[in-house]
Amino acid sequence: MLVFFAADSQGIRSYFDAEAYAHTINHDLYKTVFHVMPYGEQATKVRFNRHYAWFGGNQIHFTQGGFSGRLLDGAYMEHFNEKGLKLQGTYKKGLMDGEWKAWRTDGSLDSILFYSSGIPNGKFERYDAAGVLMEYGKYKNGKLNGKITRWVARDSMQIVRYKNGKLYSKRPSKAVMILNKWLPWKKKNSVTAVHLKK
Repeated sequence: MLVFFAADSQGIRSYFDAEAYAHTINHDLYKTVFHVMPYGEQATKVRFNRHYAWFGGNQIHFTQGGFSGRLLDGAYMEHFNEKGLKLQGTYKKGLMDGEWKAWRTDGSLDSILFYSSGIPNGKFERYDAAGVLMEYGKYKNGKLNGKITRWVARDSMQIVRYKNGKLYSKRPSKAVMILNKWLPWKKKNSVTAVHLKK
């Protein structure tokens, strides 16, 4: 007894679409898992001051102002071999976009940085090997902008100001000494600061 089934090719594609699956590249010390834009879709406007990530020849390439393959688009992850995450973020039409996090081999958080259309834009945080916040501030259009706070030691920090990527100060820069023992989980109002002019 033979039974025939008719299937629409578009219906089959909706259940099994190879474009929807992630690509994986294995390296010696880590592996990369990523997505690319579907065939027939690419960036319509290329910016010459941006670095595009694209996939071709079973490799990810980075090119300023252009590309010659399929642009990365969607979730992007790098995993240390059997040790957890190395890098995690999102690409949008070949450009880094949104929150990006990086980790060390021991699993401690290294940094958090926000991107918009391929350039740093928004807050950033950097951590030491013990996972303690050591520096934070903001980028604006790829340049440091505003107040940047750096912890010099557990009991002191340095505050500097930037404007469009350049060191900016109306008054002498300050070092701040924390009189109470500083702990990252303490509230700001529980810390007493003395400003020391340089």
